[in-house]
Amino acid sequence: MKTRILLVFPPYMRETMSYYPPLGLGYIASYILSKNPELQIKILDFTIEKFSAEKWKKEIQEFNPEVVGISVLTLNFLSGALIAKFTKKLDSRILTVMGGVHATMMPEECLKYSDIVVRGEGEITFWEIVQDKELEVIKGISYSKHGKIIHNKDRERIQNLDDLPFPAHHLFKVRNYKCFPSWGIMGSRGCPFNCIFCSSPKMWGRVIRFRSPKNIVDEIEYLHSKFGIQNITFFDDALNISPQRAFKICDEIIKRGLHKRMSFTCQMRANKQLVTLELLKKMKEANFIQVEFGIESGSQKVLNSIKKSLTLDEVRRAVALARKAGISSVKGFYMIGNWDETIWDVLRTWRFTLSVKAWPAFSISTPFPGTALYQMLSERGLVDKGLDWGKFNQATPIARTNKMSKTRISLLYALSIAFLELPLAFSRGRNVKHIISRIIDYASDKIRVKQERLC
Repeated sequence: MKTRILLVFPPYMRETMSYYPPLGLGYIASYILSKNPELQIKILDFTIEKFSAEKWKKEIQEFNPEVVGISVLTLNFLSGALIAKFTKKLDSRILTVMGGVHATMMPEECLKYSDIVVRGEGEITFWEIVQDKELEVIKGISYSKHGKIIHNKDRERIQNLDDLPFPAHHLFKVRNYKCFPSWGIMGSRGCPFNCIFCSSPKMWGRVIRFRSPKNIVDEIEYLHSKFGIQNITFFDDALNISPQRAFKICDEIIKRGLHKRMSFTCQMRANKQLVTLELLKKMKEANFIQVEFGIESGSQKVLNSIKKSLTLDEVRRAVALARKAGISSVKGFYMIGNWDETIWDVLRTWRFTLSVKAWPAFSISTPFPGTALYQMLSERGLVDKGLDWGKFNQATPIARTNKMSKTRISLLYALSIAFLELPLAFSRGRNVKHIISRIIDYASDKIRVKQERLC
């Protein structure tokens, strides 16, 4: 049995500060502690504190971990790899384990730096690793043996999410996050939709699993009373995939009087069968101050091409109903550089953003590993070999498409921010400085990679 576990979220490959905590590590920690409260567990989030070789060496020497678990997204994989390598140099006896979205999608690459890769949901799998079970019997892991990479069978997904304890929020430096006094929670796992740019179905499954409304609001109430959290952002892919459940969550919030003390934000699908005026009025009553729709494009041709399963009329209807219900902030996410998208489609998107009353937020369509988009671009030779994972920030063009070059995508993205986001930000009192910094930092495709600071 391993008794000292250090869980790490590596820094991004550009200087930034995280808005929200890595809840995946919080779930790993709380699940292990629920099985054995005597274990010593520490979480380090290097998106809110500086990483340096000297600091890491001091952490290893003082905490003396037997296991280092590293959670990696595509954007921070390179720094995660450096942390794993540095850990082995400091003490080769430490077991290094990588998990998270990038590890699930690219296990062979992660095994170049770590002893074990956890694929998919990690709570049960990581617990079995901590118990020193034979690797051959642990589902959901990949590892090397005698120079050969072995992928064990996938682990069955957890069906009753209420069985999981709340994330170990107490192990995070709550007040150090930019979001504070806001915080995030996950009320479900999985997505039944088939968008080609999204890795969620492969990570969490296409069959969506829900936490009960009571369980969710229990956590909300705990966060408010224990840490002074005043706003909750739901990390669900879409809170209204089950409108009836969304109703029940709102009713539970209202029943406990939390709507008078807290506010809420969530993402929603805009599909007609999932959006009703009654639901949005109930959300308004529960003090949902912002709802966000993934619109992606103002061209129906492009929406069909990326398998969004959405029509522009449905978007117009959903935004109008949210406004009619009195939701104070309605946000629409758009992407530039979609498959099959031309400059004329981008112009249609611009026109569409001006016709609907939703604050637009633009990003660049990014082929994350594990997505159908990544596979499509790779098969056509449009994704370069030796990719710089540090540029997978949804604001740097990674590959040309069948219709547009990377230069054109970058230019149209910058113009979208400058002429649509920025003017609306001025008129509505949004964070103008943040938007301007995005133009400066990203649109020119000059992300400064910070690898030299990490080794």
